[in-house]
Amino acid sequence: MKIISKKQQQKNNILAKIKSNLEKKCFLCGRPANDLAHILPKSLFPEYYTNKRNLIILCRECHNQFDNNIEFRQQKIELYNIAKQINKQAAIKYFKKY
Repeated sequence: MKIISKKQQQKNNILAKIKSNLEKKCFLCGRPANDLAHILPKSLFPEYYTNKRNLIILCRECHNQFDNNIEFRQQKIELYNIAKQINKQAAIKYFKKY
């Protein structure tokens, strides 16, 4: 059993609460989904890890494409616009928009 810190457990609880309030369909394609995804990734922007505006539900296919395919990500203007509301410079950097 993996031991996690109290701080991480608090973050996990926040994420679970946010996830429970989101519709269980992919934000991008509309299929049934359950993956909680960060628009601005936690690996690059940890300060937005539990920001509810930065969290959406994606299906596994869209989540993989969004995380790993810059062309796919750049086509998702609605996500870029949400990211800009969180942090414009971070959105430009991650979506590689100039």
